[in-house]
Amino acid sequence: MRIAVLLHEELHIGSGFHRDGLPLLREFGEVEVLAMRRGEEGAAHGQFAELLREVDGAVIGCWHRPPMKVEDWRGAKYLKVFAGTFDNRFTGWVDFDDLDALGITLIDTSRSMTPSVAEYAMAMTLNLVRDIPESLYLVREGGWQTHPFDSWIRPGFVYGDLTGRRVGLAGLGSINRRYAELIAPYHCDVRVYDPFVSDEVLAQYRVKRAESLAALAQSSEIFVVGLPPMPTTLGVIDRDVIYSLPKGALFVLATRMAVVEQEALWERIEANEIAAAVDVFDPEPPPADAWFRRHRNVLATPHIAGGTDFCHRRCLTDACKDAIAVLSGETPRFRATKRDALIYEGKMKPVA
Repeated sequence: MRIAVLLHEELHIGSGFHRDGLPLLREFGEVEVLAMRRGEEGAAHGQFAELLREVDGAVIGCWHRPPMKVEDWRGAKYLKVFAGTFDNRFTGWVDFDDLDALGITLIDTSRSMTPSVAEYAMAMTLNLVRDIPESLYLVREGGWQTHPFDSWIRPGFVYGDLTGRRVGLAGLGSINRRYAELIAPYHCDVRVYDPFVSDEVLAQYRVKRAESLAALAQSSEIFVVGLPPMPTTLGVIDRDVIYSLPKGALFVLATRMAVVEQEALWERIEANEIAAAVDVFDPEPPPADAWFRRHRNVLATPHIAGGTDFCHRRCLTDACKDAIAVLSGETPRFRATKRDALIYEGKMKPVA
């Protein structure tokens, strides 16, 4: 078996994201690596397109989408698998009907990021519910607790234990599914709004269905947004949803601000009505003097939820593992399908 690998010299090779995956490929077959340099991607793409005509499989470095054309796919007469981390973006370069007809399996390991993002959301939930950062600052500045229990930290807000809390999950995609698994030992009352997920899936994750996002928010002490930005989700956490959150509720955003009506979120935070952990903003980075960077009710982080070397290394390694699986006649974990394309194009219909 021959496998072509296209990596960015600085991002993938320089950071060592390849060091687990490439040895697996080399144990399996003959590997040819093309290294792209910044500013010279065009030449590398041309070489890659030519190489595709001769290989059985291809692995692409994380978050890179080569500008594939119809003739490139059809000219790759031996190609059985094309694997990478493509952020679930297929429009303009992938036609799943064509790939199916050609016998090419597309692997997208974007969901391999799920553990990192879900763990971030879980960590920030605990930070909010105990206000751990504020306690750290208090001690560092020479202060100490002078009042009993939670009254000294943020009166009127959800505070103390996570165990037994009412948690609302906006969306039950891969991030919030993993979050539901992480939170399970805390025996929370977990409810979900996701019209694209069946009752069987809800039962699998031991969560209850809410009838609307507003109803979900109204019943939540902790509200976790795990929705990707798609035509059907832009601004879906709107003013009505945000103002349905009870006073003192906690809001965790680990996906994209594009799904949230940002001004409504800031209004409730400034009014001292909710607290939030936010990893993503619009624009990014926000102005250096933005008020929410320093506000008492905001735990702001600089878009780090999935930004770990281990996460990106895992994405590339999983692409290599799935390429090997397909070439070995086995079932891959991260096969991309036409259903995925429809979901991310906003064309998927809700579950009946």
